[in-house]
Amino acid sequence: MYAHGAVPADHLAPAALGPTLRRTARAWSVQWRTVASALAGVVLVVGSGLLLASGEAAATVSGAVRALAGVHWALVPALAGLMVVHFWFSAVALRGAAGRRLPLLHATMAQFTAATANRVTGGGLGTVAVNARYLSSRGTPATQAAAVAGVLQLGGAVADLILFAGIIPVAMATGGGVLLSQLGTYFSGLAGPLTIVAAAAAVAAVVTTWLLRDRLRGPIAACAQIMRRPRDLLVMMAASAATTLVMGIAFALSMLAIPAAASPGQTATLIAIYMIGAAAGGVVPGPGGLGSTEAALVALLSITGIQTTSALSGVLIFRAITHWAPVPIGLLCSGTLHNAKKTTKRP
Repeated sequence: MYAHGAVPADHLAPAALGPTLRRTARAWSVQWRTVASALAGVVLVVGSGLLLASGEAAATVSGAVRALAGVHWALVPALAGLMVVHFWFSAVALRGAAGRRLPLLHATMAQFTAATANRVTGGGLGTVAVNARYLSSRGTPATQAAAVAGVLQLGGAVADLILFAGIIPVAMATGGGVLLSQLGTYFSGLAGPLTIVAAAAAVAAVVTTWLLRDRLRGPIAACAQIMRRPRDLLVMMAASAATTLVMGIAFALSMLAIPAAASPGQTATLIAIYMIGAAAGGVVPGPGGLGSTEAALVALLSITGIQTTSALSGVLIFRAITHWAPVPIGLLCSGTLHNAKKTTKRP
């Protein structure tokens, strides 16, 4: 005999079994995608290790490892502090985009989780998904939450361009313009191909926008809404720029931690290198820019006269503390997305 209302597992009605199977299938699908992305990262790392197992590359890696012995490790706590400040500014930017009085502690914890998700997905997709989920848990309608998260990413890109435009003159004044002169020499013969690529990308962007115009109505409406809230727009843009600036300072500090690698007078140049390298690494598909960002940063440092071994040592320290250290924190903070209390408070 079964208790009143109870149904044994082997007698579940098909109508009730269907949704259960679909939910299980979706859960397994997400898990397998996560595992597949992680395995891809492992394969990339192992493959890179095998590639570096001989020749000049191996000598560079071994030299970089030896250089780590002389690192000024007293600067590492400062790097960790800058990492936390970075995620705090991310939470402030989200608050501005949403136009709501989000609790900064919970919002900062959500940013750690967003960064962890982005290590798997790359391209900012993980950040958008987690931010949308967090806003939804705070009472924002799902469609509006997704639109706001997308607007935040777009605003961050614009803020980075403005910041870069401000950093370049400082880098030229304090660093002797070495970076720009070297980049100018390197790309002098690529002006034609780069122009064609840029034009093709612009056309593709216009066509894509036209084809997806129905799906873009939400983000466009969210953009129009935040434009009518200049205070929130200013907060979002300033905090977004601050997240990049803080990471640039952390990168400069990582290089200063390597003996004789760089001088404090090159700080602006190092920040510019970080911005260019991070953008270049993000163009290459892959989980969290794994491999491509490191290669871009080392290459940019090398053309400014910094030894390759020192450049690699600084990049390894920077990526270990600011890129990978947040992952376990993000996993621990993932409960923020489930436990946040819904609220509709306005400033």
